[in-house]
Amino acid sequence: MGLKLRTDLDIQPFYYEGEKALLITDHLGLLKNPLLLRGAGLEILSLIDGRREERDIQLEFLRRQGYQLGGAELVREILDQFKKLGLLDDEDFRRKKKALVEEFSKCSERKAALAGEAYPAEADKLRRFLAEILSLTSLTREEKRQASRRSLRALVAPHIDLRSGQRLYSLAYQALEEKNYRRVVVLGTGHQLETGLLSISEKDFSTPLGLVRNDREVSAGLKKAAGQLAEPDDFAHRREHSIEFQLLFLQYLLGNEFQLVPILCSSLYAYHKVARRPAEIPGLRPFLAELKNLAVEEKTLFVTGVDLSHVGLKFGHCRTASQMKEETVSFDHDLIEAMLHAEPEKFWRYARPAGETYNVCGYSALALLLEIFSQRQVVFLGYDLVEEKATASAVSFAALAIY
Repeated sequence: MGLKLRTDLDIQPFYYEGEKALLITDHLGLLKNPLLLRGAGLEILSLIDGRREERDIQLEFLRRQGYQLGGAELVREILDQFKKLGLLDDEDFRRKKKALVEEFSKCSERKAALAGEAYPAEADKLRRFLAEILSLTSLTREEKRQASRRSLRALVAPHIDLRSGQRLYSLAYQALEEKNYRRVVVLGTGHQLETGLLSISEKDFSTPLGLVRNDREVSAGLKKAAGQLAEPDDFAHRREHSIEFQLLFLQYLLGNEFQLVPILCSSLYAYHKVARRPAEIPGLRPFLAELKNLAVEEKTLFVTGVDLSHVGLKFGHCRTASQMKEETVSFDHDLIEAMLHAEPEKFWRYARPAGETYNVCGYSALALLLEIFSQRQVVFLGYDLVEEKATASAVSFAALAIY
């Protein structure tokens, strides 16, 4: 077994001062600050493939560099730095991660991970920040009248950076104004889920706006129903933003009296060969049945925190987001149409050949939502695709309401 790079690092390619570089972020926090990697470090990182030992990496680096004097020592120094920074999947990393998992498991409360980074850490400033976002769009008097007469059962909102997705956050959460719910089930994207299809936390969640209690009876029941499809622990929730961002708006609009059921969803693509829709995934029916029982309760709201396509150089494509824009919008349009017509099999069929190509990180949560609300009316609220020029990449997202 050779040296192996950690699989949970966020590694983003881009150009820095005209040359290729990588920006490495560690959601575990072992690497305290993002690391900019270029030059020899970038070359050496590309040689860490799980097969090469340190000596093999030295030899290959020397061969590529023309056997320059001091090359072997340079490789040794850089690999030592990688080990100290915690970039390698080695015994030291696994020991530190195990300690973090055990520490988090003992906590009864999941504290805000991104307060002060992605949004203000002070309650008053955060309220003004959210109010500013919600004021970006407004419903007509007739739309408000219609909305007040309908029973909102579920929302689809982005989980992209709050500023980047502010117009869609506004469109989604305006539908929640003057509503009241006893329980909110949030289906988020589990970016750090490792083995299970689902991660269900029984922790209370807190933000600068206060503490929201977990509906532990429901959460425990769902975890039991999910069986082996559920992650054995809820460590994936520790730094995950897809639920945290939704909670901010829920607290702002509903207060802190509702109970939370936080669920993270991993990828479903591995099941495409054995199922025509999520309901056919082996072992998932009991979990879906529990969610459907919750969905018929008038005072239970479902929220999905999801984004759609991730395209461009940052996400492993050879073409820029601008070059892929037309086909990306077309693909997203097909997915949204399947949502609007509440057709889980069609949604599954559209995503099967191309979902991985477009990196639809919200695909699993949306597919589950369609199974739960297949007989409900789905209303389109908005769609956006935001480009990041520095990385020639883009992310798309939508807002939908289910009545």
